[in-house]
Amino acid sequence: MSFEDDLLGEFVIEANEHLADVENQFLAIEEMGANVDVNLVNEVFRAIHSIKGAAGFLGMTKINDLAHSLENVLNMMRNHELAPNSQIVDVMLKSADKLQGLINDIQNSNDADVSDHVTKLDAIAAGQVVETPAPAATKSPGKKGAPAKKAAPAPKKPRGGKAKAAPEPSVETELDLDAQIEAALGAAQAARAAAAAAELPNDAAANDPAPTPRAAVEPLASPATAAAPASAEGDKKPASPVAETNIRVSVGLLDKLMNLAGELVLSRNQLMQAISAADNGGLEGIAARLDQVTSELQESIMQTRMQQIGTVFGRFPRVVRDLGAKLNKECELTIEGKEVEVDKTIVEAIGDPLTHLIRNSMDHGIETPERRIAAGKSPQGTLHLRAFYQAGKVRLEIQDDGAGIDPRKLREKAAAKGIITPEQAEQMSDRDAVRLIFHPGFSMAAQVTDVSGRGVGMDVVRTNIAKLGGTVDVESVVGKGTSVVVTLPLTLAIIPSLIVQSGSDRFAIPQVNIAELVRIRPHEMNERLGRVKDAEVLRLRGSLLPIVRLGSALGTPLAENERADERHAEPAATNIIVVESGRQRFGIVVDGLHDSEEIVVKPLGRHIKGCISLSGATILGDGHVALILDVAGLAVKQAIGSCDGKPEDKDDATRVQQSEDLQSVLLFTNDPNEHFAVCMDVVSRIERVRVDQIDSVGGKELVQYRNSTMPLVRLENTVTAKPGPAGNQVYVVVFEAAGKEVALIAPELEDIRDVPVDFDTVTFREPGVPGSMVINGRATRLIDLHALAEIAYPEWFQDQPVAASDEGLPALILLAEDSGFFRKQVAGLFVEKGYRVVEAEDGLEAWQILQSGEHVFDVIVTDIEMPNMNGFELCRNIKQSAQFGHLPVIALTSLGGAADVQHGLEVGIDDYQIKMDRDRLMNAVHNFAGQKTGNNSPKVRQLAHA
Repeated sequence: MSFEDDLLGEFVIEANEHLADVENQFLAIEEMGANVDVNLVNEVFRAIHSIKGAAGFLGMTKINDLAHSLENVLNMMRNHELAPNSQIVDVMLKSADKLQGLINDIQNSNDADVSDHVTKLDAIAAGQVVETPAPAATKSPGKKGAPAKKAAPAPKKPRGGKAKAAPEPSVETELDLDAQIEAALGAAQAARAAAAAAELPNDAAANDPAPTPRAAVEPLASPATAAAPASAEGDKKPASPVAETNIRVSVGLLDKLMNLAGELVLSRNQLMQAISAADNGGLEGIAARLDQVTSELQESIMQTRMQQIGTVFGRFPRVVRDLGAKLNKECELTIEGKEVEVDKTIVEAIGDPLTHLIRNSMDHGIETPERRIAAGKSPQGTLHLRAFYQAGKVRLEIQDDGAGIDPRKLREKAAAKGIITPEQAEQMSDRDAVRLIFHPGFSMAAQVTDVSGRGVGMDVVRTNIAKLGGTVDVESVVGKGTSVVVTLPLTLAIIPSLIVQSGSDRFAIPQVNIAELVRIRPHEMNERLGRVKDAEVLRLRGSLLPIVRLGSALGTPLAENERADERHAEPAATNIIVVESGRQRFGIVVDGLHDSEEIVVKPLGRHIKGCISLSGATILGDGHVALILDVAGLAVKQAIGSCDGKPEDKDDATRVQQSEDLQSVLLFTNDPNEHFAVCMDVVSRIERVRVDQIDSVGGKELVQYRNSTMPLVRLENTVTAKPGPAGNQVYVVVFEAAGKEVALIAPELEDIRDVPVDFDTVTFREPGVPGSMVINGRATRLIDLHALAEIAYPEWFQDQPVAASDEGLPALILLAEDSGFFRKQVAGLFVEKGYRVVEAEDGLEAWQILQSGEHVFDVIVTDIEMPNMNGFELCRNIKQSAQFGHLPVIALTSLGGAADVQHGLEVGIDDYQIKMDRDRLMNAVHNFAGQKTGNNSPKVRQLAHA
């Protein structure tokens, strides 16, 4: 690559950095109108000015001309000679688009035609009317730009021969550009610039703000001269601190490093497999080191690929603005979670699907102002775009408050087009009917437009998201709006997976799709497995779950000798992996389970590339190839619909209804004769580790995990329990305490199930064991994981200062909880930490206590599912009350799904917390009680995730 090519490459990179946020900056300037922020305009001006100067030096004449005309308009705005309006900003946006296109096609930029953009910009600078349509959402074209207060300077004659006005350059802008170019290009380039300047007419050199880098061939201005413009710019923002040092790395190099890391992972797996088989102690230390280095290398490289999703979200304010103008609609876009990071491959690929979803919301969802007013809504619609982490994945939500999707019309149109039969239409639930929009060629648009309506959109969106290993789902309420949820993996390169056996073949199931593992003993077969309408189902905690036998689904029959062995073998336990993909939840029956592995995804061969049940292949530690299951594709192939969790029969339905408060627990044994349970709400994940990965340092046990170590807790060291059996491998239950990840050793896992919250709080109670109950005829003790961590590592825990009420007393908490067990636990925690608390058995009693005026509360903590008045109703009453509307409300619940969070947001809940997560609950109480009493700075409302 030549030196000039290097310069061009650097120019393209830096110019794109300058233009990265210019679109949103223009939109912000438009909103300000006559009260424009000079600092913001200065920021944009400097970006365009730098592009213009460098383009002029490199001979990019069209980029220079367009940037110069755009700079003139910005200069008039910052001098308060021109007030921005929608017409002007529309021209500026289109000019910035053109400028971006020229920069990204730098080799052909000098042949491009920019005359139309330059003419309109120059007309704005001259105070003339620009004939361009203003956005319809503003209803009026806005005020014309004010003409300049002084005569324009002598026109410049650019290379193209067309005259255009240019403002008098300031010393500050020349020094700024000269310093940049001198530092970047050096004396050789400056000499070239001086030669180019010598060829220009003297009047052009005098009137151009910075046509050439003169500072490279002339001494810089004296400090006194340089100080003059600095004092004149006293109202500017203070200089930002020096940016963190960065390095630019080509994408090709990153991809190569990623592939090398993948191969290293494969080598690590093979070495670990060989060591395990040979049991050679001499290599164990080397293997452990290789394991650690590989993990560190993998994590570091993955981090270099992570990018903020805000780079994609930043384009959508412009999309919404332009579509609002085109469709005569008014819409406010709110964006949350720009800082969420995902792999660059996903960032690059998700832009188009999200753009289509935004356009659909604007076209089909948001109504015109007239229709919204007629429906009793605000004339301006709202569109929310948010991103957040959930269960090791990234969740994106696009939600509008528009007309919603009518499932009745979808059924009728789908039946009319032959997509479904009339009988299927009658039996189809509303939720499944809404998902018809993902069917190829299906559209509800009344007419085809250039925005949407060709029936080639949502199916393509789903296909493209599925290629990324993600899912897309939709929920809608007629008249209220539509919510589209996209779930994506954090990365596509290396995926934690569970290896399973089907017949003689092995398959990998990505862990992001796995909800739980179920093991059915031979004597439980008739009770747990059954058939409904020729479909096999699993009875799981009162619900029927469709199941798929992997061998039959993929057509992988057993070998003849395996069939013979199977005919003479004793009945074995059945392993079922419960998987989720969007709203689809079903079980996969496999013949055996192997270890979890971090697999490197390889493409499928051409002979099986079209199989929708498979997404790729990988090489296992023993060198064998395993195919990677596509859970969503398998569900489609087996025609599995969404699972709404309906009770199986009347007895189960009665049990679920009578049990007003159920808690999901993990059942395990330490000693085979002692049974324990932990609440799943506070469990981050469950891993299986080798005993030789556990070390003891200073009397504390640690497990080597990925690229770090994790503290361990044993039951027998913290509560009254017998030691667990010796073995080569153990399960560890990972949770968070005091901001650290901790793991509880659980030698043998039994089940995950929902149990009624009617624990005995007397019989086995001790620190770390808040209660017990009889499960499957056996006494089972409930373990408080956070209490165990506090017993094992007391040095981690420091009590926060208690927020005080206005009277100087400890803050007073109103606790509404219908479960006596949880009410006792939570109230005891509050008192232990120094707070005052008043208890209520349901929402109605809490509301009556509030209205009595007997107490002045600082924060409300409420359960959601309660008799008489639930937590949502209580919060709505509080927030709609002039007397109590200022009180913060914390929802203490296990209902943390998107629909519950959205409902909570609508009624005014300030925060969601999980019942057994002591640390986060106390942090929330401290923050919100302090906010009410003025002890802390105001806290932005957040919805916490378990």
